Amino acid sequence: MKKVSFTIYDLPREERPRERIQKHGAEALSSQELIALLLGRGIKGESVMVTAQRLLSAFGNIENLSEASIEELSAIKGIGLAKAAQIKSAFELARRRDNYDYAKMSVKSH
Repeated sequence: MKKVSFTIYDLPREERPRERIQKHGAEALSSQELIALLLGRGIKGESVMVTAQRLLSAFGNIENLSEASIEELSAIKGIGLAKAAQIKSAFELARRRDNYDYAKMSVKSH
């Protein structure tokens, strides 16, 4: 018996994460939807939304997910080295933004 899987394209267009972020902004999306957008696609027979939820369930929350190693991320079904690197890169960019020293920015006046 063939297993039928839900995909993003099974959702009405207005409920898809890409369309929702465009219309409502990133703040309107759930963590699961944001992770799904970051990952881009799921694995054969499984929606990216399922993979995103698996990550959240495995690590409990976004903070724990952000602190996970490449090896820990890669241990999750559907997450290989490439997707683990994408996740780590996104969290590193966020960390750098949070730690950015705006005081070092000089404002030149004429």
